[in-house]
Amino acid sequence: MSNYNGVNTSHSNDFDSLTGLISYDCFMERVDDIVRADLSGVAAGKYAFLYLDVLRFKVINDIFNVEEGDRLLIFIASHLMSLFSEDSIVTRVSSDRFAIFTKTENEQLEENLNRYLFELSEYELPYEIVSNIGIYITSRTDLPAQAMLDRAILAHSTVKGDYIRRYAYYTSEVRDAILGEHEITGIMNLALETNQFVIYYQPQFNHIDKTMVGAEALVRWIHPQRGVISPGKFIPIFEKNGFITKVDLYIFEQVCRFIKKCLEKKIEIIPISVNISRRDIYHPGLAKKLEEIRIKYDVPVKLIRLEVTESATIDGIQRISDFISEVHRYGYVVEMDDFGSAYSSLNSLKSIDLDILKLDMKFLSDEGNTNNGSIILSSVVRMAKWLGFPIIAEGVENKEQADFLLSIGSCYVQGYLYSKPVPEDEFMQMMIDSGIQPLKPAMNLINKMNANNFWDPKSLETMIFSNYVGGAAIYEYKNGNLEILRVNRKYIQEIGNHISETEMWKHNFLSFFDDENREKYIAMLERAIESEDEEECETWRNYTDNPENKICIRDSVRVIGKSIDSVMFYNMIRNVTAEKRALEEIQRKITNSV
Repeated sequence: MSNYNGVNTSHSNDFDSLTGLISYDCFMERVDDIVRADLSGVAAGKYAFLYLDVLRFKVINDIFNVEEGDRLLIFIASHLMSLFSEDSIVTRVSSDRFAIFTKTENEQLEENLNRYLFELSEYELPYEIVSNIGIYITSRTDLPAQAMLDRAILAHSTVKGDYIRRYAYYTSEVRDAILGEHEITGIMNLALETNQFVIYYQPQFNHIDKTMVGAEALVRWIHPQRGVISPGKFIPIFEKNGFITKVDLYIFEQVCRFIKKCLEKKIEIIPISVNISRRDIYHPGLAKKLEEIRIKYDVPVKLIRLEVTESATIDGIQRISDFISEVHRYGYVVEMDDFGSAYSSLNSLKSIDLDILKLDMKFLSDEGNTNNGSIILSSVVRMAKWLGFPIIAEGVENKEQADFLLSIGSCYVQGYLYSKPVPEDEFMQMMIDSGIQPLKPAMNLINKMNANNFWDPKSLETMIFSNYVGGAAIYEYKNGNLEILRVNRKYIQEIGNHISETEMWKHNFLSFFDDENREKYIAMLERAIESEDEEECETWRNYTDNPENKICIRDSVRVIGKSIDSVMFYNMIRNVTAEKRALEEIQRKITNSV
């Protein structure tokens, strides 16, 4: 078997006009010919049928234009031809989808695939280019080319959305899973019509006082013959075939019905979150449908939250932003679920107008035996504080996790530590028995200070902070520690050459004071917290190991933000050491002359 070498630029139907590869129809005919010519080799697994595509190819076209997308496809075709140069044929099935039929040993096959994936990752675009690949190793001689391709496509489907594996083989397990998918697809409409989907509720708690602050609605499929069907089995199938939107609207209506029942019984109820699938967001008129259902049951909008997953941003931030803006106009609160589980986390926070952040507790897994997860989680909590997001940690399974979260400033938890998902009646009784409180932002920023603008590099506040005021800093006071968050150039100049800005970040700010001056400084902070006004004091401090290097600073502080366990201050300073030294000298002379 030999491949088609070279690029054909003619307009023959035997070749793809863009890439010059052999046409799809000719490719399939040649595969059938090869199988008939070498039945023993096919039966012995000497051939492989590969199917691959480019992840998020439409996004590449949208961002960089169609011409750039075409150039990428030509690049892929060329490299596939180069790597599978012997005993192989390659075709473009459609758009960004390619197929290869090759005679090769498994080790050589994977070596070629890994080389292809590496070359693709090095492609000259400021965007990650990756492929998903499905592989069918021949075993049956009675399968036509189309059936082989179908098996490669099934294997390909198992790595869609997997950011670790890039290729997968067709196996009996894959076959069984697909058969299960067809079975689920066949009974899903009847299940919805006969109310086999049941809503469970998992409450969210304040770990400080054990009060309930919210809950998440979760679906369970209870089949009359098969029993409970795992959400992990049917949700991905529903997302794939589009049925998820019907299910999500059904869940939303069931939640509205439940809230209405609680209101009629005069039961104090907490807000309930309803998941919105990434597939739902592309459904035209979804926000309007949700609002029609809510109005039908006369449920206050403050009692329902909409939960979108971070992975939804992978398909396009603009669409999810438009959806959130639309539901915000109706008054809904929007949560981001599974924050930290996808690659776009920081970009999501920057670009999307969210209300609540739900942390993915996978950060605290023991894999790798490092404390990187704890450090990242702590940083995310602090960042969410500055942005004013309430934070809910989901998947909290033990007290140690909850206590750690509390230590870094996150008190709201959801998980088996407090409650597994429970049926409606049990959840209703829990609300009756438990105290209830509203969810609060991680940090309340003082509006009159325009505190949020201190983090915007283009804001007037930042320009003034950096250029037009004296020595200024922003810091956080927590558990007896004071940590510098931001200083301007004049702050360092006021301190003098005793310490660099880099060194300042490494220390607890209060470690530069002796006991007497530390107490005096903390007393000023406490007065500012109490008065919510500007407070001042003068203290001596030393930024070096040399006792002769003490300096006197006049501080003025004002609270600009508060959270459950910390306070953020705006601080202005002036170095008054020279004045103090001069005054001491005058007093010394007066004393000596008496």
